[in-house]
Amino acid sequence: MKIKPDQLSKNLSIGLESLYFVFGPEILLVEQSLALIKEAAKENNFSDHVRFDIDGQFPWDTINSEMASPSLFTEKRIIECRLTTGKIGIKGSKSLTELVDTLPDDVLLIISTGKLDMNQQKSKWFKALDKKGAIIQHWEVQNEHLVGWIINQMTQLGLKTNKEVAEAIAYCTEGNLLASMQEIQKLQIAYPDGHINTDEFLNQIDQQSHYSVFGLIDAALKGDSTKVNKIFNSLVDETTPPVIIISSLYREIKSLSTMSIELKHNEPIEAILTKHRVWQKRKPLISNALKKHPYQRLQKLLLSLGRIDRSLKGMDNLNVYDELRSVLITLSGKTQWTQ
Repeated sequence: MKIKPDQLSKNLSIGLESLYFVFGPEILLVEQSLALIKEAAKENNFSDHVRFDIDGQFPWDTINSEMASPSLFTEKRIIECRLTTGKIGIKGSKSLTELVDTLPDDVLLIISTGKLDMNQQKSKWFKALDKKGAIIQHWEVQNEHLVGWIINQMTQLGLKTNKEVAEAIAYCTEGNLLASMQEIQKLQIAYPDGHINTDEFLNQIDQQSHYSVFGLIDAALKGDSTKVNKIFNSLVDETTPPVIIISSLYREIKSLSTMSIELKHNEPIEAILTKHRVWQKRKPLISNALKKHPYQRLQKLLLSLGRIDRSLKGMDNLNVYDELRSVLITLSGKTQWTQ
């Protein structure tokens, strides 16, 4: 039986299944569902908890032995199995299927893993779990839904809805849900009454980003080549991995390129910025960059970043740091490439 993640709480309030299987690529979302299940189990007197971390060499008989051994302290037990991979092999598939078929009444079995491909979701063991218990599948939070997700998490932690703060968190954490949640938890501690001082928070974000990759990109978008060189040199001195600069730059320029195409189709700039979830404070930066750089130049920058990435992997012979600096200076508008 499949249960949507947002329906899990309601389902648990009705009654516990004997088996729950939670999986998906976002660790935080999987952990949140597991926490809900364990809390409901605790309320239903499942107080004994045994956990197994299962890889390809795992001795499955240990779980059978655990199930066959009565608990000395409680009648109800949770047995948790964390699969390091969905590829559990023939032995693992057989053992897990048998485990599900012989599940004792006093045991709640909780299984979790990361992302599963479609073949794994068609496997015999997966079908056995689907038949005997509840399956909760989590998906990645797409960029267009990230701000909404952050606002929802803020609300759950007692923080007042603040879209500008949510946009700032989304921008600074680049879609990393664990990092986003950490920022939200910091806000909960800093503003226990739930009312966030927006200006104070945004100023703090600005200070943090001055000598980060974010500050580097924003300096380029502002056209401040002197600051670009200063931050770039600082990051190099701190041995910031070039792949981080490359990936962040690529993501920013790719987004600019897409918006540039939409501008050519006469879409209003404000509508484009809103559609791409551009943080309010960055809208002037992005607007100016779109006016300054035609689509063709943005494409050339992307091609350059591709060559830089290949050079980093030993597949081309460019000087990675010199070429990265060149791309950033060009993005700042100080070097005009032929269109």
